[in-house]
Amino acid sequence: MPFVEVIRKIILSVKVAKINYFVMVGGTGSLHVPGQFYGECAADHPEFFLAYRRALAASEAHTSYMEERLGILGSSLREYRNARIAEREGRATAETKAYIEKYEGELRKKDKASDFIKAGRTTYMFFDGNTSFRWTYVSPSALYRPGKRTGQYEIVVDELPLKDQPAASENSLDGRLLGVSVADLAIAIADEIQEQKYVGKHWSAVADLSDDTPTPSYVTLQSLEDVAQ
Repeated sequence: MPFVEVIRKIILSVKVAKINYFVMVGGTGSLHVPGQFYGECAADHPEFFLAYRRALAASEAHTSYMEERLGILGSSLREYRNARIAEREGRATAETKAYIEKYEGELRKKDKASDFIKAGRTTYMFFDGNTSFRWTYVSPSALYRPGKRTGQYEIVVDELPLKDQPAASENSLDGRLLGVSVADLAIAIADEIQEQKYVGKHWSAVADLSDDTPTPSYVTLQSLEDVAQ
């Protein structure tokens, strides 16, 4: 069943069940890019996917997360990360440079995850301007991953959370993407359910991700036993 059809049926079910407040968790791709004309979101921005992959590759925690979740896509990100590190440290060979050029060239044409991200963006169309039920739509910020719970976060409404100033790069989004851990986003969502500040709004949350220690994506029985002991 197509992704958007699933969302349509969920919304119809919410209306029939008369749910008091529905929280939809979408994707980063639907967030508006600051400084661009209204309607151009991250999924449409020509520089987003390259900046996104560069940011993921700059983080060991993100790279490990992608390897755990996405198999071969994660493996290619690891190779790209290693090549970028070698280039930064002056160890890049001709083969290394060729790999970076090929990897980024393919991203400029089309990111392999773009169709899924754009499908996620499309779901927001069911909500935007809809007053037939009470809803809030949260999109994780770009660098969303498992990580340390800080208990502190900031909310950004409608827009892709970015650092203020563009980096010294040909890509206006390079080095500017922000993120949030799974744990901190869960707190933000729980707070919104309780406080209901963003009814009928599209929002995101950001938090400190300076701890780059890889964190498992899934809880296992063994990990729970280890904590209990």
